Amino acid sequence: YCRTMAIFSKSNRRRGDRYSATGMLMLFGVMSLILSSLSYNAGHAAGFSEALLVNSVTNNDLQDTSAVIIKHARSITVTGTNENESYADYLWNGQEIYHQAAKAMALVTDKVTVHTYQIMYGKFLLPFYHQKPSMKMLEIGLGCDMDYGPGASVGVYKKLFPKAELWEAEYDAACVDEHRDGMLKDINILTGDQGNKEVLDGWIKQSGGNFDVVIDDGGHHNCQIWESFLKLWPTVNPGGLYFIEDMQVATLPMYQEFHTATCDENTNVPDKLKGFVDDLIYDTSRESDIKFIFCQSEACVLGKKE
Repeated sequence: YCRTMAIFSKSNRRRGDRYSATGMLMLFGVMSLILSSLSYNAGHAAGFSEALLVNSVTNNDLQDTSAVIIKHARSITVTGTNENESYADYLWNGQEIYHQAAKAMALVTDKVTVHTYQIMYGKFLLPFYHQKPSMKMLEIGLGCDMDYGPGASVGVYKKLFPKAELWEAEYDAACVDEHRDGMLKDINILTGDQGNKEVLDGWIKQSGGNFDVVIDDGGHHNCQIWESFLKLWPTVNPGGLYFIEDMQVATLPMYQEFHTATCDENTNVPDKLKGFVDDLIYDTSRESDIKFIFCQSEACVLGKKE
């Protein structure tokens, strides 16, 4: 960064550019924006390459200068990863990377056809993986009841997150057994009803908990989602992510039928999340361990404080 500024300044002095001061300020702004974005999103990710060290910068056109810098910034990589996409690509183009990867699968998940979940996964999950390639991730719902068959999202995860520790939880044990040596090879499997507290306790014991990421794409009943959240959220590591899909069905009667002794039929998960938002905005004591909530069409992701 400093070398780039020095080169730009030296070039301007040599050529007597009367706009050098303005150019320096604009360049400083562009560089600061890039580095601030990377610093905020990368967190403790290590090993940025020196791609930002621009060897030659012309001052004929400040737009050309900015374009050169941005081009080099996009080549920043994170050490310890072998993926073709750079960290900057996952940061700025995560939605498209996720979308293209999903569409390229033999089984195309409805996450990117019926829904637009590439938005939240592109914004949060892909950058998270590049901060922590060894992340431990649990998805609830293999998709055994889908028309196109089970495991569509598993293929996406294997492609995009090859170093992650992947867990899949599914209600239909027979479906799991059928595919265990196929698409589920090298995937850790849990079975049972996500709305059953004893089953959830068993999942935590079997897996060891301590998940970095949880994705709830299970039965979609309010009380299934809520019972799962109450049990699994405490096991999410600091700085982790908890995604909840398909909440557009929350007010439909068929998704309110399932209930438990601690979760009645009037439970509405979107309303519960709205309560969390109120706490984030109005509770100045900051006692909640929820760092943020991001919601898009039909789904939300919660981030846990570090």
